[in-house]
Amino acid sequence: MICELCFHHCDLSEGQTGFCRARVCRNGAVVPLNYGKVTSLALDPIEKKPLRRFYPGSRILSVGSFGCNLRCPFCQNYGISMSGDGELETTELSPESLVNKALELRPYGNIGVAYTYNEPLVGYEYVRDCAALVHEKRERDAQRVGDQRHH
Repeated sequence: MICELCFHHCDLSEGQTGFCRARVCRNGAVVPLNYGKVTSLALDPIEKKPLRRFYPGSRILSVGSFGCNLRCPFCQNYGISMSGDGELETTELSPESLVNKALELRPYGNIGVAYTYNEPLVGYEYVRDCAALVHEKRERDAQRVGDQRHH
């Protein structure tokens, strides 16, 4: 089975893990090993992110898992990004739980979620599912604010 997620195009046999250490061939499909498995979670100043000029002075919930399809010699999170399944302690965090955590941190200046510490797209399904929930929540909040303005 060819993993088409990145430029490595790993040719995986059943049970084999790809170059990223985060995707495996199971039952004839390439699936993430790191879905909802969080290795790091921190409320960081936005200035630590590449978006440091985006809402300066704010904070953002940084979340990451294991695995990476890159091998950057300057990686600050090598111990996390180069790990595979079972090599690090992880915490199971559903998309719903992550979104709720981000909302709980609003009073502390949190403006959202940053997927970091590893290449987040090796587990894009988790990012996608979390982003969909954040979008739904924003839509509901906007609708509620709109309804309140009309009363």
